[in-house]
Amino acid sequence: MAPVAVINGVVEKHVANEGRKKTIKGFEGLLAIYKQLPKVGGFFVDKAFSNGRSVIKNSDYYLAESEEEDEDMEDDYDTWLEYPTFKAIIENKLEHHPTSSNEDLLEAVIYYLEMDDFLD
Repeated sequence: MAPVAVINGVVEKHVANEGRKKTIKGFEGLLAIYKQLPKVGGFFVDKAFSNGRSVIKNSDYYLAESEEEDEDMEDDYDTWLEYPTFKAIIENKLEHHPTSSNEDLLEAVIYYLEMDDFLD
């Protein structure tokens, strides 16, 4: 059974609570929760993370639940995208192509990471 958590009163699959931090399982997990992300902050990833398609698709993403935890996590994890940036990439792609698949959204994220620009 997929891990479940309640975020803003909504039951979300793909989220596991490991002690104090939340863990999002894979890119599809990110897509499942992106609308509920805080306005500030960013994803943490394992030190071995790279921006390759398979890694982005299958990695765990960690969310700090407090400012103190954010500072603590900086010692053990690398940072990836900021929440507002991730949300903007996804929303921009969906605005231009409302029927985009998850693969299309993944391509938009990779494009942003490589080009520092949005893929319309």
